[in-house]
Amino acid sequence: YLIANGKVITRDPAMPYIENGGVAVKGTEIVELGETAALKAKYPDAEFVDAKGMVIMPAFINIHSHIYSALARGLSIKGHNPTNFYEILDGMWWAIDRRLTLQGTKYSAYTTFIDSIKTGCTTLFDHHASYAEIPGSLFEIEKVAKELGVRACLCYEVSDRDGEEKCNQAIKENGDFIRHCAKENDPMIKAMFGGHALFTISDKTFERMVEANAG
Repeated sequence: YLIANGKVITRDPAMPYIENGGVAVKGTEIVELGETAALKAKYPDAEFVDAKGMVIMPAFINIHSHIYSALARGLSIKGHNPTNFYEILDGMWWAIDRRLTLQGTKYSAYTTFIDSIKTGCTTLFDHHASYAEIPGSLFEIEKVAKELGVRACLCYEVSDRDGEEKCNQAIKENGDFIRHCAKENDPMIKAMFGGHALFTISDKTFERMVEANAG
């Protein structure tokens, strides 16, 4: 199909802008871009999507996201009046992620990715935390990303703040997902190793993170 009759921004220095142009799409790939009239002549049987003079451009990339916060938009916790960064984390964000189950993670991912698509963002780097249920959480986010067709680079937020058992689970979740992504080699899904916040991570934990990442 053709998406045309729009102002095309290509990010290609050789042809950065087309005043009245579009793109030809086959399956999930853009196969050609150019002037609207030329594309219609070359692909006369293609379904035409009229951009009506709006901008056609590559999608945005969100380089820092927190899927676990998606369901907390506009949330105000009664009686919580933080005066510093630690109180904001402990009284709100950590309080939320300590209650976030795998199901909550899944619906948070749906909310984040759908909103992203609506606003033209198709790639997200996410730093996840769900200390109520850690194992499998990155894999739940991956499933939603694949279902909705977005790119994602994911990691889990390692911290000592909820004790050694939870910390070990967080380290393992990162390691398991990194190895999974290396094996799958899917260009749409990648992994990082996450940790937050610095003042909640001991030197010992950093050493275990390095070992897990290397393994």
